[in-house]
Amino acid sequence: MLHRFLVILIVGFWLVMTSLLVVRELYPESTSLNAIPVNYVGQLVFQHQQSSDLQIFSGGKEVGFIHVQARPISRSNKRELDLHGNLSIALPKGAQHRLSWVSSIQMTPQFAVERLHVDLSTQGPAHHLDIVVDCIAQTATFAVKTGDKIIDLTTVTLDENGLAMLIAKAGLNPAMLQQIKSIGGGIPHPDFSSQTSSLVLSGEKLSTYLLMLKAGDQTFFEAHVSQLGQVLKAQSPLLG
Repeated sequence: MLHRFLVILIVGFWLVMTSLLVVRELYPESTSLNAIPVNYVGQLVFQHQQSSDLQIFSGGKEVGFIHVQARPISRSNKRELDLHGNLSIALPKGAQHRLSWVSSIQMTPQFAVERLHVDLSTQGPAHHLDIVVDCIAQTATFAVKTGDKIIDLTTVTLDENGLAMLIAKAGLNPAMLQQIKSIGGGIPHPDFSSQTSSLVLSGEKLSTYLLMLKAGDQTFFEAHVSQLGQVLKAQSPLLG
């Protein structure tokens, strides 16, 4: 069952990457008087290299944490964003499962994603899902491990054929691909934007930059970033 859950997680990750995260251009909102370029916020994050430690809450209950560290790669002038943490996931019949991850995102100086590596792990028994997305080669590799033993290794292309292969491996209805294609034209393009904002923490009002990812009227992610590039607060309304 856990293996099937991990494969379904792969499909979910694929859908997020192809519809939201692999974005070649940024579109700041030009109609807002307090709008600022998204690249400016990104440059602050990597210039000051402030680490961010955030607790994750769902429905008012703490369910995990995430650590974020930005660092420039001096020799190549590229950038890398490291993220690790864990999350408690509610399974059927009221069971709880702890999911941990260690990940890194490598980007060009212009913040275009080149490579994504995510190592997801579970406890009792220990399972790993190792994901490597190469945006230059347009491939994604998924390795399911038990301890150090690889029990399933899959490499797919970042196109429709690759998605169809993942859907088949997850044991889902192949018609799901046609359903995704049928609604594809109705999915609005994801837009990144940022603007000056403020946030009250411990009774103190702080000036921040609000970074947002939207598709149409739906907000997928937003984060308050300090003037030194530290993430102070973030939320994903779609995920609660």
